[in-house]
Amino acid sequence: MPTEVVGALALRKALKQYAPDLATELRKEVAAALKPVVTRARGFVPSDSSIMSGWQRRSFSEAKFPMYDSNIIRKGITYKTSPSRANTRGFTSLAAIENKSALGAIIETAGRKNPSGQPWVGPGKNVTQKRYSHSVNPRAGEQFIKNLGPIYGIKKTTGIGDKRGRLIYRAWDETNGKVIAAYFKAVENVTARFNKRTSIVDIKRAA
Repeated sequence: MPTEVVGALALRKALKQYAPDLATELRKEVAAALKPVVTRARGFVPSDSSIMSGWQRRSFSEAKFPMYDSNIIRKGITYKTSPSRANTRGFTSLAAIENKSALGAIIETAGRKNPSGQPWVGPGKNVTQKRYSHSVNPRAGEQFIKNLGPIYGIKKTTGIGDKRGRLIYRAWDETNGKVIAAYFKAVENVTARFNKRTSIVDIKRAA
């Protein structure tokens, strides 16, 4: 899902300094490209009365498993058009679709690493180890993941990470790259307008 865009960050900085109106226009166009994915992802959130009806508060290691709430999950699926800080590899996110709630993260990624659920050890054993299932039901994890439904997207084998999920990743997968195409088009359009405006200024200065 991540796509490298060379020079986009420099463009944003230039727009912010010399053409704030174009900077605002770029943010609006990027937002327009991201909103359909957010709307689609929110539509995939199961209602409280469907397959998630058994998702109640329960013992999970030494903590409490969060109560299911579809409203919290939907509100947590959002987007941003402002650049992030550079990561350890030096890359900056120029725009992103996020799943901010813990509940949403569970639905999004549960079963990526262990399709049959976490290894079961039963209650009272290795209670400090969250990578184990401590349920009284040996098949609790498997049943839970099955109820969540399939995971969409492509599993990465490059070591960068697994880019699959049930909400955002499914919505992204079903858009067939339309967001990326719309983003590049927005950048190209604004760049052309900015270059044209800059050229006019340079001509006037030369005169």
